[in-house]
Parts: sequence; structure tokens; C-alpha cells
Amino acid sequence: MRPIVKDPAFRTSSTVAARWAIIVLLITGLLLLGTFDTPILNGLTTGWQHVLSVLGGRGPIEALQHGVNSGITKRFLPAVVTFAGLTIGTGLLLLRVLLQPTPAQWRLVVRLYAGALATYAIIVLLNKVTGNTVWAYRLSRQLLDFIVSPLPVVGLYLLLRATTPQQQAAA
Repeated sequence: MRPIVKDPAFRTSSTVAARWAIIVLLITGLLLLGTFDTPILNGLTTGWQHVLSVLGGRGPIEALQHGVNSGITKRFLPAVVTFAGLTIGTGLLLLRVLLQPTPAQWRLVVRLYAGALATYAIIVLLNKVTGNTVWAYRLSRQLLDFIVSPLPVVGLYLLLRATTPQQQAAA
């Protein structure tokens, strides 16, 4: 988020320190999400199953996942969506705080993530319609694993940092 006052002299040491503390917390959170993904997903699965059992919505979610080849490791859909939202949200927030991108750069970031997620959804849907082939589910799983990893954040950081030389001097 861009500061309201654009004068660099206005930035106090406390606001700079707070910004870097937030950056360190976000990086730590992103790394912890990546390191402890299995226990986090297991906890999210248990939590979502309990919530949906209470609300009576567990059946439709399980029916949606029914019929997937048993050779494919799969997770409970609401848990995966929640985990993906946490990791993508943390990565996007990190980029926003770290780089303070221009509106055009931010639109590019959002479009790239949206495009990757749309590609994932298309692969999953086409695979569901065409007969649940193992290779397509593995491909979609690898794509999702990439999307929720820190790699896109690092790549986008390098891309955005390289395209804004005047912002580098101000930082």
C-alpha cells in the first residue's frame, strides 16, 4: 500500500521498522505454511468436516470429490481452498508491502495468479468430464503446488523489482 504522504523525508524510523517487521512476519508465515503444509491441511480438513457436518453440507462436497481415481492423493476440497487462500493471500500481501507496486504492476500480479488458477480449474474440470485420467490430476496437483509455493512470490518480486529502477533508488 502506498503511503498517503509521498515525501520520503516523512518516513520515520518507526514506520520503516514497522514495515520491515510486517515483511519478516509475512515471510515467516509463508515459510511456515510451506513447511507444515500437511499438518495444516489435516487440521483444516478436520475443521471443515466438523463445520460442514454441523451445517449439513458435507454430503455435496464429498459427492463432488467422489469418483476420483483412488491412486491419486486428494485432499478435502474446502481445506485445499482455504490453504490455497492463506498461502496466496500471504504471498500477495508480502509483495504489496515489500514492493509497494504501481496499479499497473498490481494488475499484472493479479492477472498472473488468476490465469494460473483458471488453468488449474480448467484442467480439473476437463479431467472430470473426460474420465479421471491420473496424469491430468497429477498435472493439476503440480500446478496447484506451484501456485501455493513461495516460488511465484520470488519470481514476481524479481520481475517487479527489475521493472522499477526509480523505485529502487527511493527504497
